[in-house]
Amino acid sequence: METLNNRYVAVSYRLTAREGEQEAVIEETKEDEPFCFVSAVGMTLDEFEQQVVDHAEGETFSFTLNRPGVNFTLTFDGQVLENRPAAPDEIQEAIRLVTQAQQGGCGGCGGGGCGGCGGCGSEGSCDKEACEKGGCEGGCCDR
Repeated sequence: METLNNRYVAVSYRLTAREGEQEAVIEETKEDEPFCFVSAVGMTLDEFEQQVVDHAEGETFSFTLNRPGVNFTLTFDGQVLENRPAAPDEIQEAIRLVTQAQQGGCGGCGGGGCGGCGGCGSEGSCDKEACEKGGCEGGCCDR
């Protein structure tokens, strides 16, 4: 598959970390709850994106990342569930999420409010009780 900017990719995978002879499962996604991202906007590790984005739907992948200065390796084993051009609204939402993460959330609950980022909670408005306690799990929109 030809590499194109702004692909919508959904994958299921198992991530393991190995240090010496010890191996641990760090994260595992399922087909019914995949990890989804839009390529070329900084949503995931560059190395991960490069290894996955060229795979077609149904193809499997397996690769290991060795990060400089870290004493363990990360291995991803998985399958591409969806890979298609991203829709304009998906690209915009991905850029919004990346920008928000780079800025440390949308001001955080109790620290600038939830305005300008669509609020939080399933209804699209800030959970006032959690905001008053300084919560919202790291920011109003991080749910």
